[in-house]
Amino acid sequence: MAGFENALILLLLLTGLSVIGRWLPWPMPITHVFGAAAIALLPWFPRIALDPGFFFLCFVPPLLFSDGWLMPLRDFMEAKRPILMLATGLVVFTTLSIGLVMHWLIPDLPLAMAFALGAVVSPTDAVAVSAITQKLKVPARLSAVLNGESLMNDATGLVAFKFALGAMVAGSFSLRSATMEFVVLALGGTLLGLALGWLIGRLRDALRQVRSSDVFIEVTLSLMSPYAAYLAANALGVSNILAVVAAGLYSGWRDPLRMDVSTRQTAWATWSMVLFWLNGLAFILLGLQLPGILQAVSATYSTGQLLLFTAAVSGVAVITRLLWIFPGAYLPFALSRRIRKAETPPTWQGVLVSGWAGMRGTITLAAALSIPLTMDNGTPFPGRDLVIFLAAGVIVVTLLLQGTTLEALICRLGVKADDSKVREDRQARIAAVEAGLKALRAVDSSQAAPEEQAALGTVVAEYEHRLAELVAEGETRTSAQRRRSAGTRHRLTALRAEREALNALWRHDAISDDIHRPLQELLDYEELMLVGQNQAGVATGPE
Repeated sequence: MAGFENALILLLLLTGLSVIGRWLPWPMPITHVFGAAAIALLPWFPRIALDPGFFFLCFVPPLLFSDGWLMPLRDFMEAKRPILMLATGLVVFTTLSIGLVMHWLIPDLPLAMAFALGAVVSPTDAVAVSAITQKLKVPARLSAVLNGESLMNDATGLVAFKFALGAMVAGSFSLRSATMEFVVLALGGTLLGLALGWLIGRLRDALRQVRSSDVFIEVTLSLMSPYAAYLAANALGVSNILAVVAAGLYSGWRDPLRMDVSTRQTAWATWSMVLFWLNGLAFILLGLQLPGILQAVSATYSTGQLLLFTAAVSGVAVITRLLWIFPGAYLPFALSRRIRKAETPPTWQGVLVSGWAGMRGTITLAAALSIPLTMDNGTPFPGRDLVIFLAAGVIVVTLLLQGTTLEALICRLGVKADDSKVREDRQARIAAVEAGLKALRAVDSSQAAPEEQAALGTVVAEYEHRLAELVAEGETRTSAQRRRSAGTRHRLTALRAEREALNALWRHDAISDDIHRPLQELLDYEELMLVGQNQAGVATGPE
């Protein structure tokens, strides 16, 4: 009972702090952390103990799965070289740099735990980055690189973190054996994740064939998919992190085409709510643990030392990114003729923005809080409280320093969106309207009643008007009006043809996820509205 009551308290706390945070001039996670820390000091507030294993299992799989689910695959493939350099090379560089610096600065912190700290703070936060880049409409390739990196480096950072903890428990580390083990675990985890994603997709298809689509069953299976991949990988001894990411990638490729309208709408709404809960609760749980962690580390280190350590690890995290980003952006063009022919070098303004977009977030926090409380022999895990404290410090510093200044930097440097998204958007709209118009013109209404013919003519005229506006460089969004049932059927026929045309363009990489998803949502909303109006007309009878 107490556990359920604590869960309700956490949700109420998340709601209250989120309302307050909307009025404050800094990123929302700062409000969650410090608000929860202040409330934890109240003597009447319940003490909420945190089980590291349960925390990791509860939070990390859905967060990683959603990263893979939202991965823009076409944009990722077009920018895979810079994304992989950031998501692998920069993660390794950051992990090693922070590990060596912090072990030198804090000699009593074991080297393996220093590397674990470096791995924990190496991934950037996809939510913080995308919130700024979407609002300001930066160039498409820059947005693809930043979002792709944020989505991929979660996996590489967590894998490095797991190896560092393993070395801490084992007391030794062999680069050769670790490399071989990583290859086996990574390959096994990836294949398992893809297989489970395919299997769950087939199960959902089979359920739909047996009975018309049950929205809640499909969405429940979607929510359970990350946990299925994680637990199955644990049971088989392969990488659970890469299994979850691979399952998410497959589901993100499959679901937009195989889900029906109601399921897709419900899944988006449900996943949005779950991610809001998980991202917010992770920071609130950190805030609730922060007074105890601060008391534990204060027993060993002075306030000045803790501030120095926080500044050092945050500074190394920021500087290593800037040191990596410029050579990583331009050296491949200097060394490879193939790259020079295939790609256009990025502007220095875009590279600087990429270097400054290094905010840390939920994955960093989730990994730090998942460090076990004790070693196998029952002794306290060395450096646990200090690593959590410093990881929290890096999150706060990067969100306050970079998160609050990145928008101003983008505006100051004049980094603006190109016209690629506009062109793709117009191409997709024209193709969809043409497909709908073709489907309407194929309807044989010669034997239909006059009302049927009139309804069809009205809908055809509307589509011709939309097409004329689009061809003339204009944009239009159809505002649905109350229609008779005959007109509704024809509109639904055209909408389904539009959706098939959009899906074909997306499947053949003619348009990106950023174009496909909003247009698909527009069609979904209109179809739901038309179906609702039709059902209302049937219920009330003819006029």
